[in-house]
Amino acid sequence: MVAAACGGSGDDSSATGESDGAAADASSSESDDDAGTADAADPDGSGGVLRIGMTAGNIPFPATPPNEGFEGRRFVGYQIYDALFRFNVEQGDSVPVPEPALAESYTLSDDELTWTFTLREDVTFHDGEPFDADAVIFNLDRVSDDTSEYFDADSYTANVNWFAQIAGYEKTGDYEITMTTTEPYAWLPYDLAFIYFASPLAVQTYGNEDYLAHATGTGPFKVTNYVDGQIMELEAFENYYRGRPKIDKIELYPMPEPATRLAALQAGDIDWAELPPPDAIDQLAGQGFQVLLGEYPHVITYQLNVQKPPFDDVRVRQALNYAIDAEGTSALINNVGYPATQYLYEGHPWYDPSWDGYTYDPEKAKALLAEAGVEDLVLNVAYPTGGSGNMFPGPMNEKLQADMAAIGVEVNLMPMEWNNILTGLRQGLQHPDWADVDALYISLAPLYPSGMRLYVTDFAPESAGFGTASCCNAPGYSNPEVDALYYAAGAEFDPAASDDLLMQMQSLMMKDAPVIVTVHDLNLRVLAPEVKGFVQPQSWFADLTQVYIEE
Repeated sequence: MVAAACGGSGDDSSATGESDGAAADASSSESDDDAGTADAADPDGSGGVLRIGMTAGNIPFPATPPNEGFEGRRFVGYQIYDALFRFNVEQGDSVPVPEPALAESYTLSDDELTWTFTLREDVTFHDGEPFDADAVIFNLDRVSDDTSEYFDADSYTANVNWFAQIAGYEKTGDYEITMTTTEPYAWLPYDLAFIYFASPLAVQTYGNEDYLAHATGTGPFKVTNYVDGQIMELEAFENYYRGRPKIDKIELYPMPEPATRLAALQAGDIDWAELPPPDAIDQLAGQGFQVLLGEYPHVITYQLNVQKPPFDDVRVRQALNYAIDAEGTSALINNVGYPATQYLYEGHPWYDPSWDGYTYDPEKAKALLAEAGVEDLVLNVAYPTGGSGNMFPGPMNEKLQADMAAIGVEVNLMPMEWNNILTGLRQGLQHPDWADVDALYISLAPLYPSGMRLYVTDFAPESAGFGTASCCNAPGYSNPEVDALYYAAGAEFDPAASDDLLMQMQSLMMKDAPVIVTVHDLNLRVLAPEVKGFVQPQSWFADLTQVYIEE
């Protein structure tokens, strides 16, 4: 796999290899000879309407960024908007890394603190307004400066992490801006790939509250119809700076139930189903549908409140990890995920090959609980009923109950709406609103190195008692050695050296076990036979510009 040294795993370093037999077996069920790629396409093909059934319970708000987690970014954010950098998700050979987008090029000062970005001059917003340095400054102010006339508090909350190491920014030319960082920080391009740019005119005309009904970016698609809870229609932007998308229109439908997505796909009501029921894969492949699977950084986790007894004892947290029958969970979901023993999978540069991680060992789990003097333990687990990337939370959490019962731990399941789970991640488990919750079930995609800050002291919410009102160290975990490795990795501009530091950080963090890991997701989606040109990336995000419908 490829890792990048700028925010998920390194700028341009790579390490390739299958994670294990489960991943290899799963990918063999794909209906295409070219694993992870839609059926052979005519390079000159174009046109059609692509109808997508999402796992989201609602259409993501077209804010900057959208809600509904990373699924909101996948289908709405990166379609309507651009950022200064983009992930190269048009390929499936390696984990995508950032490359210049709205920023055409950049230079870095000798002290590695000042970044100068030259902006593209051939970009317009969907409303015809020019993209330039003024538009960049307007948008940066809108989501980071509470003195700005158009400051948007919701966007600030969603963007605060991406500004964590930006000390300042300014316009230095009509198509040039500079940014300074608080310290040498190699991962800035990753963070900037997550900050979207809205048309200043649209924001000024409609205000932040009404902007969602008039969302306007520079991205490959523009919103032509948006009915909350029902549909969003995106049409190809003819003047897109990277070239007009091949598809004419995308229609997005919220379908939180896997059975609903399956029925809609088989009925011909949609052309693309995210995560249909895993036991339907063979049937769908036999019917001619394209079943796509592929390894990428994405793990199903339980974030533990490490400040709440008895979870403040590392032995208890380790015991819960050893109690996970990940092989059984993988079998339960028909191997569209495979066992996780560490936060990253074998073959990823942050995986520690010197440590086996947490393999299924209920006897060791019982011994650790006994050593800690813990009996009659009850684990209160908040989990989403569906939503972005959470796979199949109902049966997977029932499996958790069975696994924990085998070591004498009772699990109390607390179903919640997905966006409430995201609120818990941001507020932290020490917040009064989460006093009854011991663990938070949530899918996480460590696509970028700075995503590892979820286990860094400075990124714990205020409720943890030592954070900086930031996000999203929900466990309230703090280890100075882990912090030091993270910051050293971020200051390292050599990707291989950065990856080595992140490997050490990941290993040390997992041995402290502020999180339970279960399975790595294989990014299951099923496409109708007529869908051509899609490449399954090793990423949560995806390129839809080369997709078209074959008549």
